[in-house]
Amino acid sequence: MKKIVALALTGLLVLSGAAVTAGTSETVTAETAALQAKDGAGTQNLYLIPGTYDLDGEKVENTISSGATKLDEEESGKIFTENAYLCTLSKGDTLPVPASERVDKDGNAYKFNGWWSIVDATVTYFDKVPDISETTYLYADWRADLSQRKDPVTPDQSTAVQTQHYMIIKRAKTGEEETVVLRVSGTDVTQAETLGYDRPVQLYNGWFELNPGDEITVYATGLGGSDEAQLAPLDLPGRGITLENSGDGSNVTGSYLTSSMAEKPVLTYRKSLSRRHFRIYIKFQSGGAKMFVYMEPMD
Repeated sequence: MKKIVALALTGLLVLSGAAVTAGTSETVTAETAALQAKDGAGTQNLYLIPGTYDLDGEKVENTISSGATKLDEEESGKIFTENAYLCTLSKGDTLPVPASERVDKDGNAYKFNGWWSIVDATVTYFDKVPDISETTYLYADWRADLSQRKDPVTPDQSTAVQTQHYMIIKRAKTGEEETVVLRVSGTDVTQAETLGYDRPVQLYNGWFELNPGDEITVYATGLGGSDEAQLAPLDLPGRGITLENSGDGSNVTGSYLTSSMAEKPVLTYRKSLSRRHFRIYIKFQSGGAKMFVYMEPMD
């Protein structure tokens, strides 16, 4: 496994299949639960994306012949990713080599240069099936010229690295700020914002740690049609934050967080609680004026 520092993350965000959470007014039905299970909610799927290319105005798909099962159009649509394959190999197995008939303008064939994903703001290459704790997407790197290496490259320190959707956790104990990347997944809440995608979405993240008094601020691209990340929710009429509950009421986000709109929108982990790990799910409505937050504890 090799890494190369990502100089710009904008546009590389993965649309992943996170669990769709239900709020106080959104009951999880049996049909919804079945749909979530089919979409991989609560599982750790590894998707391989060999990519597509244009040939005389027609889209051509690269292929994988073994070690993965191709998703049909409906299944690919649910994870917002075209030409996707579900990896059927086990951890530690050698990843398959995809095939492509693409050539450059000089007739040179494109060659496969490895599977990559973004891990902790770093482009990471994988030769074998990784040990994953959440749904993961690996993308095929195709090049007509393989002179570029996959070894780490030190970026220009003056280059600002920022992603499209993220939250900043200000640690109460030290005052230090930690940036946590938020990913995009589908949601069955039809009135949720699309954030520029072709259907309603929500933001989510894998497990992260909160300590008493830690503060969270959320930034998202696409609110109000903006192509830059903005502090959420937007300062518009009806602005507010809703802390959601699970459909059956067994998990109450308000028991972990408080929200404030005093100086800026802030979520605060209650000081009376102990250190704990959570997943977070965030949706927007009313043009980005309203933000809905659901937190799920690890245990």
